[in-house]
Order: sequence, then C-alpha cells, then structure tokens
Amino acid sequence: MSNQPDYYAILQVAPDATARQITHAYRSLLRTHHPDTRQADDDGDALSAADVQELHAIMQAYGVLSDPRKRAAYDLARSGLPGRTAGTPVRVRVHRTTPPDPGNPDQPPLSFGPPRWAPPSYNTRTPRSHS
Repeated sequence: MSNQPDYYAILQVAPDATARQITHAYRSLLRTHHPDTRQADDDGDALSAADVQELHAIMQAYGVLSDPRKRAAYDLARSGLPGRTAGTPVRVRVHRTTPPDPGNPDQPPLSFGPPRWAPPSYNTRTPRSHS
C-alpha cells in the first residue's frame, strides 16, 4: 500500500460508495469543519493548525474521489496491484501460412511480414480557378 492517506476514511465512506454518497459525505463534513459554518468555540473562533489540516484533507479526499479517473488511479494504487500503462488496446489477427510442426523446435511459432497498407486516395484533380 502506498503512503497516501486513506481518502475513504477521511470522508467516512465505504470504498464502494457511489458518487452521490461521496458528495453527501463531503458536504456534511465541510459544514462541520469549515470556519464560516461551524459554531464559535471558546477560543474566540480561531482556527488551529490541526483544523486547517483536517479541512484540507477533506477537500483533497473529495478532489480525488469525485473524479472517476483520479479515483480509479487511487484505487489501483491502494490495491497494491501493478499499474497498467496507458494506451489503446489493439486487435491483432494472426494468419498462418502453414500449420506449426510440433516436432520441429527450430520453426518459429509465428511468422509475420510487412503490414498491408494502401496509401490514401487523394483527389488528383486540379482545382478550378475562379475568374
């Protein structure tokens, strides 16, 4: 597990919480911790450093968990599984010219050649001049 804080615990939601549940938890925590909405304390309504850190942790947790891409990356890092590289999957078709010979270990399992590619057809007409 990485050394990131547990954003689910900060927002007090389950890891399988919906986006609506995350938003609800964020707003309720923000109402209780934000200096403009909380009750005045005996200390003259001054914010301590711990209060500010907690408020920033709540906002950071919501920033990650409310964005589907950031949440997926966070969940992947949290699970401890190796990450995948970004990219688009490509379908590959394999065409064999001859079936592989299991008795011949020197024969490569696959053979491939240059890809089939045709240049795009361009309109070769010359443009008309406007006179």
